[in-house]
Formats: sequence, structure tokens, C-alpha cells
Amino acid sequence: MQPPRLADQLLRFFCAPHRLEEVQGDLHEEFAWQVERVGEWHARWRYWRDVVGFMKPRFAARPKSTYSSPLLSSAMIRNYFAIAFRQLWKNQLFSVLNIVGLTVGLAVSTFIALYVWHEFHYDRFEPFADRTYRIISVAKYGGEELTFPGLHESFGRQIKRQIPEVEQVVRWSDGLGDVVLQSDANHRFKELNIGYADASILPVIGLKLLQGDPKTALSEPGRIVLTRQLAEKYFGDKNPIGKTLIFDKHFPLTVSAVLDNLPTNSVIGFNGLVSLSSMPTLGAKQQQVWKAGGFLSTYVVLRKGASPTAVEKKLQQVKSDLQFADLSAKYLLEVLPSLHLDSRSEPKDTRQSLYILLTIALVILALAVINYVSLTTARATKRAKEVGIRKAIGGQRRELIGQFFIESFLTTTLAFGLSLAILQVLFPWANQALNLHMDNRVLGQGPYWGLMLTLWLACSLLAGAYPALLLSGFRPALVLKGTTNVRFGGAGLRQVFTAIQFTASIGLLICSLVLYTQMRFLRTKSLGINREQVVGMYIDSELTPQFTAIRDEVRQWAGVNNVATTNTKLFSNNIMTYFMETAKGKKQLMVNALTVDKPFFDMMGVRWQYPPVGWGTGSVTKELTVYNQTVMKEAGIKGNPIQQPAPFKNTSANDGTNGVVVDFHVRSLHGPVSPMMLSVVSDTSRSVMANGGYLLIRLRPQTNVPEALAQLKAIYERSHPAAPFDYYFLDEAYNNLYAKEERLARLFNGFTALTLLVACLGLLGLMTFSVEARTKEIGVRKVLGASVTSIVTLLSKDFLKLVMISILVASPLAWWAMNNWLQDFAYKVDISWWVFALAGGLTIGIALLTVSFQSVKAALTNPVKSLRSE
Repeated sequence: MQPPRLADQLLRFFCAPHRLEEVQGDLHEEFAWQVERVGEWHARWRYWRDVVGFMKPRFAARPKSTYSSPLLSSAMIRNYFAIAFRQLWKNQLFSVLNIVGLTVGLAVSTFIALYVWHEFHYDRFEPFADRTYRIISVAKYGGEELTFPGLHESFGRQIKRQIPEVEQVVRWSDGLGDVVLQSDANHRFKELNIGYADASILPVIGLKLLQGDPKTALSEPGRIVLTRQLAEKYFGDKNPIGKTLIFDKHFPLTVSAVLDNLPTNSVIGFNGLVSLSSMPTLGAKQQQVWKAGGFLSTYVVLRKGASPTAVEKKLQQVKSDLQFADLSAKYLLEVLPSLHLDSRSEPKDTRQSLYILLTIALVILALAVINYVSLTTARATKRAKEVGIRKAIGGQRRELIGQFFIESFLTTTLAFGLSLAILQVLFPWANQALNLHMDNRVLGQGPYWGLMLTLWLACSLLAGAYPALLLSGFRPALVLKGTTNVRFGGAGLRQVFTAIQFTASIGLLICSLVLYTQMRFLRTKSLGINREQVVGMYIDSELTPQFTAIRDEVRQWAGVNNVATTNTKLFSNNIMTYFMETAKGKKQLMVNALTVDKPFFDMMGVRWQYPPVGWGTGSVTKELTVYNQTVMKEAGIKGNPIQQPAPFKNTSANDGTNGVVVDFHVRSLHGPVSPMMLSVVSDTSRSVMANGGYLLIRLRPQTNVPEALAQLKAIYERSHPAAPFDYYFLDEAYNNLYAKEERLARLFNGFTALTLLVACLGLLGLMTFSVEARTKEIGVRKVLGASVTSIVTLLSKDFLKLVMISILVASPLAWWAMNNWLQDFAYKVDISWWVFALAGGLTIGIALLTVSFQSVKAALTNPVKSLRSE
């Protein structure tokens, strides 16, 4: 009769080895006696009771050994490192392939992860970020729900008075276009990021105040707060507090404080802040906006424990108390850190693109780790005898695992150091080239080092785990006889790894080609206007009296083909938009509005569907109202609408429709052509230039552009020497509409090249191993008459089959991904068959070149060298 087996196993597990024989023997004797005395069932129960009774610390304590642990002894650790360095030096090709692959994987994945971290941590630095909300209004127009981040300037004042849950209110405007600041004759610049805000903004954003008093910095009109960067730009090393900056050539502002530079990952971006109470006293543009209600971004800081939902309900009551408020609108709160990615109004980016980039980073890192695993296991039989001898002389498996892990850690540590150096050198360049706006200081911050160390540790463990378990598992009796199966190193798994690498590479290559074709389509698509060789020159409203003289002087210059006028910058967000109701059907439309002169149509190549009466006979003598085809379609007007009533109610055009133009684009091709109203004025110097406007200047094809810009600058500065010369190119403004897509395309191109590089490094290593393992076979085949071509085919065909399988797997996945991406465009290309054919052909060609490097070399080797030991 045997004691309970499970109880015995528990005893062996818990009891110290030097006590086990004595304790277990006594318990077995006791069990046999109890069986005879009380029976088997009671004896088993008492045996369990006695085993549990021996589970005490004094029976579990192991005696201290007089010898150190072989695994952790300093001598063995030195030996492990010596062996690791020796292996790296002995197998230089494989070492270089592994280190380069891991370096690329670590550097690229870290760079992408830093960018994703930067995007997900927008506005996390503010002290009350989790309690700071922006108020937006949501209203329906024509069945479409529209969101507006701007509120009337008095709304914020009413919120503070009526809602006790609100601790602080910040009203903020992110600027009204470019302004000119001047400290003296030598320091006059156009600034893009000058905002207007309440004094309460300073404690809310929580930036370090370098100089000045935060309580009074923005409390009065005529005050401006500068960032450190802007203060150094205008005043150098001098103390700027109390100094004067001239705003837009006429309005003095006193510098009241200097802030530390704002982090780049903030939606509240500025280089300078003017006190909000200054807006009614500044230029015509600021005064006009203030009189219209300001339309300010309004932020509230809620008290601790306050419910945002309850505050939203109270906002509806504040709305109903204001006469100007749109009673059909509702007001919602958006928490500050969510504005960059999840705002309902003017989203800056999408989570989807960040998740795609993060996936790419993980794929590249995984490919590098797969390379290491594949190459290490491919060379498993090379080290079989080493493992067998170590085990035969007493080496334990855990010690061998430790050795192979140290080799993995050594390789990844070298790659880690190289990736650190690459990031330090190339980060500023890549950041600027890709237009990512990341702060260079991120490389010295905690998240960077935490990320790098985490990736290093993860790579070391992932890359070392499988090879260590595989190599340490060899049976010494077999490997020392030389009977170890060569395929024990996981040939099937290596083929899967290779297929995964090329599937990822081909998928990215297809995506890059689709991105290229779509961007090329956007750049070359006819927009209905000719945007080539057109310069837009800004004319300040103060130059209204001289406008005609400036226009005529520009027109007379030899390098100019034609000149036209608009009231705003084309292909920008500055184009005015109105909500208008159609006369038929009472349909609400968002209508783009442009004010232009007569030459605009011929110069820009705008085609007429129904030209105004007498259009070609002379100049425009009165203001005409012209619509595009989309307006006619949406308004339900068919046939010739000339001299018919206006398509909209309450329009200022008293003469109805004077003309209809063929649709043309002045906004992004993400959406269809918008309804458009063009006011063709008879006196451009008075009507277009009321608030400043643009001369559109078409240069002749042979004109030297730098010379033309210098000539235009000279003409402008003769009339207005106090203001900087401001211009833009129409084709560049159009291309800037797709800056995010261009950035994504550049990222995909770079990452595609890197994934192909990593995949080819792995393929080269595996091909090298294959040639080494089949050296004698190749020699025998050559002796028997095999040609070089047949041997190259023999060595290459298996790898090329894997590439073909990868093409079949990657193509539908890439098509699905890019087809979804193209849905964001109203005008898009079809994904043609040639994209897949080109991607597959390029990959096969690159793979063929990679494997041919070793296969041709092996095929040309003299068979005597490989067979002389036989």
C-alpha cells in the first residue's frame, strides 16, 4: 500500500533535500502501521495531516553552500561575456546583420513612439488640465450639424456670474491673421502667432513666468506678454519689461511680462499675448471682430468635484438670457487634453493615423527581432557541439540559457548605443524634414529614457528567449555523435518569419505607391483655375489711395503677364463663408464669398456658363453678383438665370444673378466644390481693399522668380516702407492644403525603405547560412555537371517562393487599408492593378539581388575546395 502520491510530491517540493529522506522515511513507516491499525482511508487522511504538519520554515530551510552558484558566480559571468564577444567577432557578417537590424528597429520605433507620445500628450502640462474645458456651440443648418468654437465676448462674463461650479473663465482669440510688431527701426517683423486673452490665462496654462507680475500682466489695455523667444528677438539681452512694441505700425503696446516658451504640443499656441481689453482700441480688423462679438474661444476651469454634465445644462440657461444667442444652438464642454485629437470643431489630427504609425513602429521592431531569432536559430547546429560538451561536463540548462541571454543582451546593447547616437544626430533633421513640430528637448526628458530602456529590455528578452531555449535543449548524446538533425533549428519557423517580413514590406510599399499616386493626382488635377506662375502680394488697407498706382506699376513691369485682385488669400481658411437660405425650398447653404475684379476671370482661366450681359464689351461699371454652378444646382434653378431673381433670400445683390461660372476649387479636394458667390466690383481700390487684399500677379514663363520678387518688393516698399513685404505663391498655398497627407507619404516612404532593408538583411543572412550548410552538396552537383544557373536556381527558388506568398498575402490587406484611407477624399484615384504589379516586381527584384549575392558566389566556387576533406 502506497501513501498518497500528491502528498508525497508536496513534501518533496517543500522539504529541504538534506531532511527529505529522514522525514519521508518516517512518514512512510507511520503510514504502513496506521493502515494495519485503523484502515487505508484513515491512514491516508492522517498522512496528509502529517505532511502539512512538516510544512514549517525549519524543515524548508536549505543549508548554506560553501560554493557560489555557478550561474551567478563572477567567474562564469566573465566567461559568458568572453564567449559572447568571441562569437560576435568570429561571425562578423551575422553580427553586423543582427546589430544593424536591431539598430534600425530601435531607432525608428523610438522616433515614431516619441511622436505618438507627443501627439497623445497635448496640453498635459497645464496644472488644471483635467478640469479645464472649452465651450463649443453646436447648431443645425440645412440639416447639417455644425460646430463652432467661438462664442460672443460677453458669454464668458455671464458664465462666471451665473454658474458657481466654474472656478475660472479664460477668453482667448488665437489671432486674426498676421500682425507687424516693431521695437525700433531695425527690429520690425511680421508675426503669425499673436493672441488676445484675459489675464486669467496665465495661471491656467501654468507656464513659468520669467519676468513680470501675472496678476497685472494682462489686466489693462495696451499690454503685451512675450515668450522668451520673442523677447530675445526684439530686445536681445536687454530687459524688455516696460519697453514698447508698435502693433501694426500705429498702436503702442507695453511689454508687461515674459513667459517661458510654450511647448509645441498645445492647442493654445502663441508667441505673444495682447490683453483682451486692447482689442477695441487696435486696428480696424480687431475692432471689426470685437464689434461683431469677438467670437472668442472660451475655456472654463471647473471646481473640484463639479460635474461637466451639470455645467452643460446650466450653459443652456445662460444662452437663453442673452439676446444675441442662437436659441437653436446647444453648448457642450470639451476637456482640454482631448481637443487636439477628439475635438468636434477643427480637429488637428486623427487617432487612426497615430495608431497606424504605432503599428508600423511595432512591425519594424518586430522585424528586427525576427531577424535576430532567424539568424541565431539558423546557426544552431554550428554551436551544437559546444552545447553538448558543456552539458557533458556538468553544465545545466539554466546556465546555458543564461549564457545565450547574455549574448542577446550584448547584441541589443550595442544596437541600443548606436540607435541612441543616431537619434541624437538625426532627430532635429527628421523632425524638420517631416514637419512634425516636436520639441527637441524631448530627447533629454524622462519619457524618452523610459521608452528607450523599455524597448532595449523588451528586445533583449524577446530576441534571446527562443534561441536560448532552443540551443540549450540539444541532447549531448546526439550532438556529440554528430547525429543532430540539421533542421532542428526551426527551418519552418524561419520561413514563416521571412514571409512575415516581406508581407509587411510589400504592404507598406503598396501603401506608399497609392499615397504617391493620390498626391500626384491632387497636385495635377485641374481645379477650374490656372494656379501656375501666380504670386499673391498683400496690399495693406492703408494703401487704398495708392492701390491703383501700385497695380498699374506692377502690370507695366516686363516680367508680369497679367494682374487681378481678390479680397482674401485663395486656398486658405480666410475665405469668408455665409449661411444663406435659398429662395426655393428654403434650403440652408454654406456659401463661400469672394470679391474680385474683372481681370480675375481671364487671368485665372475661369470659364463662364452664363456670362453677364455685355461682359466682353468694356469695363464693369457697377457691382455684379456671380454664382457658380453648384449654387444653381442646390437652389433648384434650371436654365439661364441671368436677370432672374437672386437664388437666396435677404441677399445684398439687388440685381439678382448677373452671371454663372463653371465650378472651380478654392478649397481642399477632401470635399466637393462648395457653393460660391463672387462679387465683381467696379472700383477695386475702394471695395476690395477696405480691410486689405491681394494682387494676383501672373508671371511670364521665362521670368526669373527671385528677380520678380525683388522687383515686387521694391514697388511695395516705395509706397509703404513701414510694413514688411508679404506674398505667397498660389500653387504652394494649394499644396499646403495637403500637408498632413504629404507628411504621411514621406513617413511611409521612409519606413518602407527601412522595412525592406531589415527584410533583406535577414534574407542575406539566411541565404549565407543555406550556402554554408549545402557547401558539399553544391560541390557534388558541380562535379556531376550542374551548371551555374541550375545551382543559383536551386539555392534561390525557396526564398523567392516565400516572396511570392508574401505578395499574395500583402496585396488584399494593403488594398483594404488604402481604400478606406481614400474615402476621406471627394476626388480620388482608383487603385490600379499596376500598383500591385510594380510593388511585387520591385520586391522580387530586390530579393533576387539579395540572394544572388551569395548563390552566384557559391555556384562559382571551385568544388575541389568544398570536397577536399572527403
